[in-house]
Amino acid sequence: MRAIIVGLLIAAATLAAGRAEAQVAIDGSPVPKASSTIDSTQDVIEFREGGNPNIALVPGLKRFAVCVIAPAPIAALDAELPLGDPPTRFTVRVEDGREFGQCLLANLKAEGAGGKRRLTYCLRCENVTTP
Repeated sequence: MRAIIVGLLIAAATLAAGRAEAQVAIDGSPVPKASSTIDSTQDVIEFREGGNPNIALVPGLKRFAVCVIAPAPIAALDAELPLGDPPTRFTVRVEDGREFGQCLLANLKAEGAGGKRRLTYCLRCENVTTP
């Protein structure tokens, strides 16, 4: 019986640790109750050489973006809204472990009202690492 209880406690601790790791973080600081969406696009250039009827595809620029959805303002990102100092670059880690680097705040959108209000901060980033 004691072994079963110890096993359940270990399983619960492992599950809780997994949940703690699966958080959105900005510059290493977890953002409470936040979630994220990500976007990675790459331009593709199409061209034909001479009289060749076949289209050749050439990769262009890659673009990375991450949006952080939170029920409350994120102070570090809100500090970027007023005009003034040069913009701060951020590192954003999302739930699946991807890390977006050299990110600049691109836009902020608020939806809902009262207790159902959601703030969506979208950042454009220079690079991303996979988990």
